[in-house]
Amino acid sequence: MKWNSQQALKLALVAVSTSLFLTPSLKAIATNVASTIQERVTGNQQFLIAQQSRRRRLQFARGSNSTIVKDAVVRGTTDTYLLGARAGQTMTVSVSSMEANVVFDVVAPNRTKLTEEETRFSGELPATGDYQVVIGTTGRNGSYTLQVSIK
Repeated sequence: MKWNSQQALKLALVAVSTSLFLTPSLKAIATNVASTIQERVTGNQQFLIAQQSRRRRLQFARGSNSTIVKDAVVRGTTDTYLLGARAGQTMTVSVSSMEANVVFDVVAPNRTKLTEEETRFSGELPATGDYQVVIGTTGRNGSYTLQVSIK
């Protein structure tokens, strides 16, 4: 089924009750708890993107101790990355964004924040368990590149 930009906008407004923003793109995307609808739209238009906070597990490739994630976060939402680590290991995290408005928190397994609203962090981990890297913005929406390593 083909969707035009007007139909995609109506569907997104009905189906999604999360933060909305406009961005120039080739695809109109509406994210729902159950599904994501994508449709290519032609012309020089602004397209709707709706997003809710997301939670994902980071896994390093076999034999690697680091990974890079490229994504975007909507103002008022967060992207949370979970990764397992052992006490005494060193975690290094950095985030960069073209908009210079993306920051992160690192949260230990006991829910203590090791750092808050930073763009760079390196430190020895105090406990074994799942750590959270919580990405957010200090203003508008932001695209980002996240780098995480554990040694």
